[in-house]
Amino acid sequence: MLQSTDSTYAQAREIWASAFRYQEQHAGMKVRTALTLAIADIYQLSPMHTQTLCQIVELFNTASLVHDDIIDEDATRRGAPSVWVKFGIASALTSGMYGYIEGLQKLNAFGEANLIDAALKSLEALHIGQHLDTQLSAGNSLPTLDQYRFIAQANTGCFFMFILDSCQSLNPMPVAVYSALQDLMLELAVYYRYINDYCDINHIPHFKKKGFAPDLEGGPKTFLMILANSPLIKSKRTDFQKRRIIFEWGNAGVFIQALNIMEDSFNTIELHFEEARRHARERNFGPLHTFLRNVHFQQQPQDNYYQSLLS
Repeated sequence: MLQSTDSTYAQAREIWASAFRYQEQHAGMKVRTALTLAIADIYQLSPMHTQTLCQIVELFNTASLVHDDIIDEDATRRGAPSVWVKFGIASALTSGMYGYIEGLQKLNAFGEANLIDAALKSLEALHIGQHLDTQLSAGNSLPTLDQYRFIAQANTGCFFMFILDSCQSLNPMPVAVYSALQDLMLELAVYYRYINDYCDINHIPHFKKKGFAPDLEGGPKTFLMILANSPLIKSKRTDFQKRRIIFEWGNAGVFIQALNIMEDSFNTIELHFEEARRHARERNFGPLHTFLRNVHFQQQPQDNYYQSLLS
């Protein structure tokens, strides 16, 4: 049996992890780290536990992004070539697993079986969500908004729920507080996906990171496709073709409708926040309130691509 002390094994392990490390170097906004810090403050976790949970959720999320880019054939991630583009699909598939394994190993060091259960539940939800997303995006039919929300809560909400369930396991709060925060996390997952879908099509600053309107080349069926009743088959489209789709959707009121739905979703998040705070007024909800204000999407006129087409 190979031992981790064997030099050949250690060298192979380093090469195996290198593609994953490449993705780690191109860090995003670390939304999940900020959320972990905010929830851990409510639960009054120790700094050591909090920092370790931050590391674990980022490992899990980065691993999921490596695999997502293969599934969606996204060539760019955070302004750089995706892992599968730079290293090949085989290396991306195997190296992506590093994040899940390393995260579970770090979690195991807590010595809490409930934390491992929370992680496994989260990773299962992630992959079920990815499976459903792939199935619904393969054809030319659109999911319903309810199906879309379910998928978002599974493969986006899984890590939000991992954060909450880990904190609840380490220092339990009353059920009323946990339930309100659970509802907040699941709605936040939907809202966060709304934002990503919208920005991928109609937000000029976002194009600098991912290219011009990448969702209009197909892939997962997006929130805006559902509102436009326009299931786009995966296909390379020219910038002219993309501009035409954006113009038609804008004229049909899709972007206004999308922004209204997004705002309703955020209002629901705030209601769950107030419910949780009402049941635990002695706890510090300030960081979570700041986090929510920071993720609240309010598009500036100069960032609206459709409006730029009109002018």
